[in-house]
This record gives sequence, C-alpha cells and structure tokens, in this order.
Amino acid sequence: MIEMQLGLEQPELKLRLPAEDDSLPVVRQALRSLGETVGAEPEALEDAELAVTEACANAVEHAYPGARGAVEVTLCPSAVGIEVSVRDFGRGMPDASTPADRDRGYGLALIEGIASRFDVRHDGGTELAMAFELQSEGSAPVDAVVAGIDPSERILRRLVAVVAAQADLPTDRMVEALLVAELVARHGLEHLVEPCLCIGIERTDGGFTLRVGPLEPDGARAVVTASGVPVVGLVIERLADMVCTETMPDGAEHLVLGFAAA
Repeated sequence: MIEMQLGLEQPELKLRLPAEDDSLPVVRQALRSLGETVGAEPEALEDAELAVTEACANAVEHAYPGARGAVEVTLCPSAVGIEVSVRDFGRGMPDASTPADRDRGYGLALIEGIASRFDVRHDGGTELAMAFELQSEGSAPVDAVVAGIDPSERILRRLVAVVAAQADLPTDRMVEALLVAELVARHGLEHLVEPCLCIGIERTDGGFTLRVGPLEPDGARAVVTASGVPVVGLVIERLADMVCTETMPDGAEHLVLGFAAA
C-alpha cells in the first residue's frame, strides 16, 4: 500500500511506501510534481531526484534484510528550496564490513555532494534529512504556495500513471485511470473535512485500487456525481471497475475506486 498525505494550505507531502524497488519511481514522480508546482529549476530538481532516489534505494536494499518494511518520505518546500526526509525503521546504519554496506557509504557521499544540507539520524532506524536549493543564482525564491496551481491533481495523476504502468494496464485503461484521477482531485477538495488530502494506492492482481479522503458525509457520492457529463453520464462510474464508499467511525468517508487491466 502506498499512502500519501498532501497538505493543502502548504504543499507538504508525506509518503509511506513499501521498501521495494517499485516504490522508487513513485517517490521520483512525487518529488518532480511538487518541485514543478513551486517553480523549481529543472536541473536543480533533477539533482534532487537523484539524491532522494539514492536515499530511498539505500533503505530498500539495506534496511530490512530478509523481511518486509516501509519507507517514509517527507517533502516540504521552503523559502529557498525543498527539505526532504527519508526514514526507515530497519536495522540502522551498517558498519561497512561488507561490500554491500560499503556501497551504501558511496551512496551517502553522492547525496552529501548534491544536498545543501545533509544529516544522518538514528532513532529506531535511519533517517536521512536533506535540503536542496531549487533555483539558480539570481532567480526568484521558491514559494511554498503558488497561486493558481493545485499540486493535488498533478501529483495524483503522476502517482496513478506509475502504478498503472507497473500493473501493466493497457494504454486505453491507463488513460481512463488518469482521467478519473484528475476528476477525483478536481472535485474532491471541496468535500474534504480537513485541509489534508489522504490517498492510498494498493496494487492488486492485474490492477490497483485508489482510496481518497477524508470526505464529508455524502462527499464520496458528490464527487462521483460531479463527474457527470450530458449523454455520457457519470464518468467516474463508467471508467472505474469498482466504485464504493468507506465510512469511518467519525462519519468521514473515503471514495474507493478499482481499476483492472481487462
């Protein structure tokens, strides 16, 4: 399960992902989407992607030997760039006694060479805290909130695109899934019960499920209804293979959608 929390008052993004290789492109696309939203310089953003991918790859390869685990990634734009935290809850930093552990040391050196600030912290695992400058000298500072740009739609579309590709959805189904993701992001924000969009994406055999919330009572149905088009009908219901509502104990709702290759 990929879990994402996106703050709407400030586009801070928190991800919790399985510690596996398939999670790496998800993190890259999330960072790229958020960086583009705040007007980052392309070359600086590419360097940040390289460093953050290396940090996540270290956790995937070394944190949970022979076991499953999770990686938490936090992306927070600041006045000068973006601050990133990559955290695992595994065995902690290796002692470089094996070739694989020495390779991890080379990866940390690469991150340190790119980041403007880099710290390694230990607390029930390993946290790599990084900061990156995302604009060239003389350009305007990065603004954590850019008027008229909604990061939720950009980020959700790209995450869905990555997972749909990994699930081997054919092109037509991928396009339909992206359209649904766009509609959910566009119409779901007005029905949220708090200024934070929570998204869950889970891979299934031959497809994936998408979970969005927390929405106000009857908000899930309102999002589906808002996708209606004359003659065509409710686009979300027509394109998703499953549409259902989960109601939480506090009354808040989550819209759950399923997509399959066939």
